[in-house]
Amino acid sequence: MVELVYTLVQAVHNLGAVAVVASPAVALGSRGEGGQRRLAWVLLAAWGLQAASGAGFAAASYGLKGALPEVEGVALAALVVKMAATASGVTLGAALLRARRLAGGRPRAVAWGLALGLAVAALLAAAPLRWYL
Repeated sequence: MVELVYTLVQAVHNLGAVAVVASPAVALGSRGEGGQRRLAWVLLAAWGLQAASGAGFAAASYGLKGALPEVEGVALAALVVKMAATASGVTLGAALLRARRLAGGRPRAVAWGLALGLAVAALLAAAPLRWYL
């Protein structure tokens, strides 16, 4: 049962990871502004899914094992990177939805490039986090 719960949480987390990378990658590759708003919604929802499923790992550990995992050293640094990327990603997604001036040109490309960078940082931090926990 424990393995099934962790597997389901990991599957949801992986789907969120795909969306946080794909939405800015698609936005950077598109010329039209029409899909930008939809992609910003996808980005915001994906980062929310990452936050919720990340908390799901802690909830599963606490609920199934009675304690949170001991996170220290490299794993703690990786967790901090993932949490900072998630908080920044949510903020950036919301900013993309609010700011009409980012709809075209260089500011838009910079914002989407930053979003992609945050997604890659979170993915890179996931590897040592999984290794050490």
